[in-house]
Parts: sequence; C-alpha cells; structure tokens
Amino acid sequence: MAAFLNRRRWVCVLAVAVGLAVAAAASAADVTAESTGESSKSMLDFLKAGGIIGILIVLMSFVGAALIIEGFLRLNVDKLLPPSVAEQAEALAAKGKFSEILALSSGSDSMLGRIIRGALSEGQLGMDAVRESMLTAGTREMTRMEQRVGYVGFIASIAPMLGLLGTVTGMIASFNVLGIAKGAARPDELAVGVSEALVTTCLGLIVAVPMMFFHSFLRDRLTRIGQQASGHCERLLRIMTAWIETRNLAAANGAAANGAAANGAAANGAAANGAAANGAAANGAGFNAAATQPQPVVVAAAPKGEPAGTE
Repeated sequence: MAAFLNRRRWVCVLAVAVGLAVAAAASAADVTAESTGESSKSMLDFLKAGGIIGILIVLMSFVGAALIIEGFLRLNVDKLLPPSVAEQAEALAAKGKFSEILALSSGSDSMLGRIIRGALSEGQLGMDAVRESMLTAGTREMTRMEQRVGYVGFIASIAPMLGLLGTVTGMIASFNVLGIAKGAARPDELAVGVSEALVTTCLGLIVAVPMMFFHSFLRDRLTRIGQQASGHCERLLRIMTAWIETRNLAAANGAAANGAAANGAAANGAAANGAAANGAAANGAGFNAAATQPQPVVVAAAPKGEPAGTE
C-alpha cells in the first residue's frame, strides 16, 4: 500500500510539472498575442508558430513524460528486490539447500530473482564462478534500467538544441524576407520567422527543465536500488561460503578422526603380534635348554657275584 501511495504521489508531481509547462507555454502565447495586438491566440496557434521543429519538441515531450511515468512504476524497490525472496534465499543458503534457492529464484520475475538464478546456474563450477556470474547478471540488469533512464536524459539534452535550431532557422527565414523585399518588408512578414525562433526556444526550455529534474531523480533512485541489490547478493554469497567452509571443515575433522582410529587399531595389532612373537621365542628357548641339558646315567644293579656295569 505504501509503495502504491508513493507511486501515486510522484505521478501527481509529474502531472503538476506538465501542467506548469503547459501554463508557461500558454502564458507565452498570451504575451505574444498582446504584443501583436490580437485579442486572443490559442495554444494550437502557439504551437503552429514553432513550425516543424516546435512540433517535434512537443512530441519528444510526450515521449519523455511516458518514460518518466514508466520509470516511477518500474523503479520500485519492493518490486525489483522483494524482501520475501531475499529472506527465503538467505534462510535456504544457511541450510545448504542451494537447489531450492534456484527453484525460488526461477519462480520470481524480479531483478533479484534473475540475478540469483543467473549466478546459481554456474554453481557446479564453484563459488568463484557463482560470484562472477552474479556480477555479470547484476551488471546486465542495471544496464538495462540505466538505458531507460538515459532516454529521459537524452530528451532533456536534445530539447534545448532543437530550440536553438529553431531559433537559427527562424532568423534565417526573417532575413530571407528582408533580402527578397530589399529592405521594405512588412513587419508581419518578419514576425513569422521571429515568432518561430522565439517559440522553438521557449518550447525547448519548457521541455528540458523538468526532464533534467526527473532524470536526476530517477538516476539517484536507480543508484540506491543498485546498492541495495549489491548488498543482498554479497550477503547471500557470504552465507553460502560460510556453509561450504563449515561442511568442508567437518569433513576434514571426520577424516582425521577416522585416520587416528585406524592408526590406533594398527598399533594394537602390531603390539599383539609382538607379544605373540615374544611368547613363541620364549617357548623355543625353553625347548632348546631342555635339549642341551645332559642326560643322567642309569646304573643297573649287578647280580650278586657279578661286577657292576653300565647300561
């Protein structure tokens, strides 16, 4: 509702500016009528006095007014950078749900949605590619809107030049009349060229002044929108980068823990094998000692009357 009221307010401002321009032109027409002694002169007669160049300036003023109205309607922060899209994208990025962010941006026909969609389309190439794609998409969006605003500035710049051209052509026409009449030209014949010169100059200034004001205003608004879009994108990239670094750190810690457990198991196995080898060696040493021990000599008792002997 606030955005609607804001747009309505600036449309009213534009209407007032156009009304003031028309009133100024009408006042100039009245002054011209009084100076020529005519009782009244319509706005159409005033425009006709400007000739083809004056009509061209008027047509450019209508084009400029249409561009200004479109600029006020298009350069809406809530429409270009929806807060809901930014908040949902950041929440999903904190959870590592990048595919859902891509689906969210694909369903949003806003400037922010198009930038995020263009960035995440290169997600399989890494964060550096995502950052570059986001910069490219943002630049493309800003360039497209700057062109629309630039047309208003072009009209503001060209209108006074056309007025000056009308001034030159009007004075040329007046001097041509003097040349043909050889110095005896009637004032009404000279007034046609002079009127064209002054009317075109007046029309050019009437169109240029409000156009310059609105061009400056729209350009400043576009700059603020670009800064806000850059802030949203940078925040989203930081959240994504933080989640990826946390995941990689957890994976590295898990791998280190698994390696330590494997090394401990290997050390325990080696110790068990060493103990078994020591036991086997001890058994072998006992066997060898038993084998080398001297055998006792068994003496058999001899029968009576016979000498004792050994077996």
